[in-house]
Amino acid sequence: MYRILIVEDERSITHTLKNRLEKYGYECHTIEDFKRVLDVFQETEPHLVIMDINLPYFDGYYWSRKIRQISTCPIMILSARMSELDQIYGIENGADDFITKPFVMDVVLAKINGQIRRTCGEYAKNTERRIVQLGNTTLNLDTVRLSTPKQEEVLTVKELQLCTMFFESFPNVVTRQQLLSVIWDEEGFVEENTLTVNIKRLRKKLENVQSSLELKTIRGIGYQLTVKDE
Repeated sequence: MYRILIVEDERSITHTLKNRLEKYGYECHTIEDFKRVLDVFQETEPHLVIMDINLPYFDGYYWSRKIRQISTCPIMILSARMSELDQIYGIENGADDFITKPFVMDVVLAKINGQIRRTCGEYAKNTERRIVQLGNTTLNLDTVRLSTPKQEEVLTVKELQLCTMFFESFPNVVTRQQLLSVIWDEEGFVEENTLTVNIKRLRKKLENVQSSLELKTIRGIGYQLTVKDE
């Protein structure tokens, strides 16, 4: 049974999510003390977190950052504040997807099911090959790190999925449609801007570790991982 941690201070929403998800076979945990979100996360070891932004004491961005320091567990932001800036800030703080209030429960279920399949279920990658290297750059699937002999960066879940696909497809071009279909289960439920933001973050991390690799935009098609010209 897959476990979901619901971090939401509106009891009516928590109740609705918990009851519906439990009917579909999920084990749900909720927060009583909003100073202990990280403690409860570590105690329950959920497969997915639904995280509200406006919370007592610390906001959902803060807790997303804390969780991302110790786990690659998918985090789905739940909020009525879903401007483009909010989405970008959510991704910057480790979120993998967004649910806008008021939400449609069937859409929430589709998003959760998709995340679970990709990280734990039938779509999860074969884990036998845990380290991949190209040029001077190593992708470690166990530690979720992108590194060179000079530096390393921790990846978010989305960045790891993107990076894995680029490494596996090297040196071929990967289309935006392929990336969307791998990272999100339902293409209709994701904005293309979310992919663009994640690509930007991954490029920045390649630069930070002084990688010999770069992500090139192939206009009108997608992206290509290449070795930089000497």
